[in-house]
Amino acid sequence: MDKKKAVKLATASAVAASAFVAANPHASQAATDVATVVSQAKAQMKQAYYTYSHTVTETGKLPNISDVVSAYNKAKQAYKNAVAVVNKAGGAKKDAYLADLQATYETYVFKANPKSGEARAATYIDAHNYAVKLDKMRQDLDGAIKAKDLKKAEELYHKISYELKTRTVILDRVYGQSARDLLRSQFKAEAQKLRDSLVYDITVSMKASEVQDAVKAGNLDKAKAALDQVNQYVSKVTDAFKAELQKAAQDANAAYEAALPPKVESVTAVNAKTLEIKFNKAVDAATVIDNKGTSDTSDDVVKATAITLTAIDGQGSVSTVKASLSDDKKTLKLVADGSQFFTKRYVVDIKNVKTLDGKDVPSYTTTIDTTDSVRPSVLSSSYADNGLTLKVKFSEPLVSVGTVKLYDGTTEISVSPKFTAGDDEMTINLASSSVPVNKDLTLKIFGAVDYNGNVINPNPAELTVKKTTVDTTKPTVQNIEAVNTKTVKVTFSEKLLSNPTIKIGGQTASVSVDSTGLVYTATLANALSEGVYAVEVSDYKDLAGNQGDTYTKVVQLKADTTPPKFVSSQVVKIGGVEHLVLTFDEEVTTGSNITVVQLNDKYIDENNVLKSVNTTLTTTSDNFKLYLPTDGKSKSVALNISSLPKGTYTVTLPNGLVSDLAGNAYAERKQITFVRGSDSLTTKPALDNSFDDNGVLAENNNELVFAFTQNLDASALNLSNFNINGLTVTKAVFDRDTKYIRVTLAPGANTWTGTHVITLSNIKNTSGLVMDTVTVNEFMKENVAPTFTATLTSADVIRVDFSEPVANKTINSQLSSSNFTVKVDGKVVNVAGVYEDSADNHTVANSKGYKTVYLKLNNPVTDLSKPITLSATGIVDVDQVGSITDANKVGNEVSDAVVNVAK
Repeated sequence: MDKKKAVKLATASAVAASAFVAANPHASQAATDVATVVSQAKAQMKQAYYTYSHTVTETGKLPNISDVVSAYNKAKQAYKNAVAVVNKAGGAKKDAYLADLQATYETYVFKANPKSGEARAATYIDAHNYAVKLDKMRQDLDGAIKAKDLKKAEELYHKISYELKTRTVILDRVYGQSARDLLRSQFKAEAQKLRDSLVYDITVSMKASEVQDAVKAGNLDKAKAALDQVNQYVSKVTDAFKAELQKAAQDANAAYEAALPPKVESVTAVNAKTLEIKFNKAVDAATVIDNKGTSDTSDDVVKATAITLTAIDGQGSVSTVKASLSDDKKTLKLVADGSQFFTKRYVVDIKNVKTLDGKDVPSYTTTIDTTDSVRPSVLSSSYADNGLTLKVKFSEPLVSVGTVKLYDGTTEISVSPKFTAGDDEMTINLASSSVPVNKDLTLKIFGAVDYNGNVINPNPAELTVKKTTVDTTKPTVQNIEAVNTKTVKVTFSEKLLSNPTIKIGGQTASVSVDSTGLVYTATLANALSEGVYAVEVSDYKDLAGNQGDTYTKVVQLKADTTPPKFVSSQVVKIGGVEHLVLTFDEEVTTGSNITVVQLNDKYIDENNVLKSVNTTLTTTSDNFKLYLPTDGKSKSVALNISSLPKGTYTVTLPNGLVSDLAGNAYAERKQITFVRGSDSLTTKPALDNSFDDNGVLAENNNELVFAFTQNLDASALNLSNFNINGLTVTKAVFDRDTKYIRVTLAPGANTWTGTHVITLSNIKNTSGLVMDTVTVNEFMKENVAPTFTATLTSADVIRVDFSEPVANKTINSQLSSSNFTVKVDGKVVNVAGVYEDSADNHTVANSKGYKTVYLKLNNPVTDLSKPITLSATGIVDVDQVGSITDANKVGNEVSDAVVNVAK
């Protein structure tokens, strides 16, 4: 072969090898250019990295992940093929080639546990795959938000939170800042943003649940801590879950408040006229306020049996204290009446107060200082009556508003403030024509002073006022309505300065106005006969002083002959006792001796069983009264149903149950359904002394039964409630019903027989009222089980020694072989008899206590290498050795242990 031909052949072989190596690394390496293979493989490995890095750099976007995965797979294959070529044809440079290939592979493609900058392609692929997974969670969370699925949203919130906290570090390992930042912004940041938008929602949801769980567990401190967070964040939740979380917050607050024992939270002096007592629960107004039974609540005073104020610094007492409850019935406001006021220190005693559900508020005593050095000020001003009445609100009740002047520039306009000492507001009538319209005027208040002599700040106080309305229109009568033969209602076009004069049939009627200030009710002292009468309305002015014309209208007065009609029914608790409240369409009076529930009427009990009532419910003056009357009148009546068993009732309201004020008796015989539940107990539970004289029975050596006067709450079973002379208690369960508790002592806890001191505390009834701590004495026998040892004293005699005197469980029966089981090498051997001595001269007797007995075996023991065991049964301890009766029986059965017989 010539030289030229040889060169051509070598070149062709090299090209073929280069193309062939990727598909067949095992071809003839002898003809392969190894350096080229290595170079090409390194280029492919770098390309795996460039596939994502160059795309991000050049486009600002992430590459198609399939392109990166394809380049990654090619790089891995190129590396594998090149390594194979080098291993076969690397020659002297084999190790160097392999090291170069590995370094490039680990930098650009893959390496286990890579450091920063290594395994770039693999790290990117892992990060991208993770980012897609994270984004799927984000999309799912977004879907849950749109679907308002709080449960699902909370679940995904926690998953994403975990990922963001512990897993997103994988994004930080990607080589190349541009790629890292793009992954973070496109996936992590979006997930973080959506997750963070729900931080308040999830916090409220979790903490509301935590409140409920803590309340159930009785951990009110934990519940309060969680509730504080609920209340702090509930206003910040998103619109998606606002309604649901507000409801959860309300429920959490209600659960916490329901679990709290009632108490007085604070007593404070607001100012010299006003004190406030705050309770943690809504209280029964009837227990703190002496309601005079009128519609005017301003005459309601504090109940003397509930709250007393004792002056302790020589100041005079406040004889009359007005009282009112806030809408939530948790704040009692006390106001010194008339010109009286509080000064210096008072001892405040609070007792006999009950919550709305009938629970006692514990007595509370504190000392408050009502000394007031704060100067009053103007809080606000407003307008009423179409802008014709100016209202000025002060920071506290005043004894005097001092001198009040209205100025138009420097010109004084005469005004007459309407103010009563003790009020915190005055009104000024701007209706006068002397007050210009639509002009800024200056009102000055000079020397207004509170009850401690503090002068208004600043003095004078100034405010700008403006009259925007001119009233020159006379007031008119718009309607006269005949109610009955003694009453008419007159409606005016606007509010009046004072009551009008109204005559019916020439007789002047008494007049009262409703809350709107527009409707006046005129009532004669005595009813007229049915017929046509003239109603004359005169002497009335509007707030601007415009005089109304005398108005006369003929009306026909008719007696009321329409019976009252039933409107609704509900069961409410009054003083903790269930009442059936019936409401009618007009004011009514109660009927007496009317049977509402008959003896044979049926009801459905708690277990859905139809039963006969077996009792009657008949109205009396005690069990049937007006409900929440105003001025002694009401449209509702309340019937005490506490005598009925629990269940669902359907009854027909009998004729004559009520009558309207005209004497028309109810006659609809309406059928209603109501559910009788349970009454809230209003007294504390106590031991039932009719049970074994002191409420406690030591039923046996290990158990005591306690009897109570009321059904108890499950918390009464807490073992810490029972201190039985310091003995260990292992169990407490209700016995028979929830009025009885059976308590079990630990075995061997009581080591002596005699009278033990028992203290009970924290026992609650079903209404949550806690019984007073009580101590009783109870005779109890010790509960230590007797034990024994055994010794083989001869081949056929076993001596048994007991820890205390014992006898047969049946005292008048003697101990016998049936009380003992002897085994030799695991096999039972017969006991011939039980004796008082080892010589088997005297068998044991009945009605006799022993500490030592001897067992005579039928057959002697022949092999001492075999184990001998003894067990006993039907043997109890007694209090002495020798002659006994049942009175000497302690009753603890001998230990059931199997003992080894000593040899």
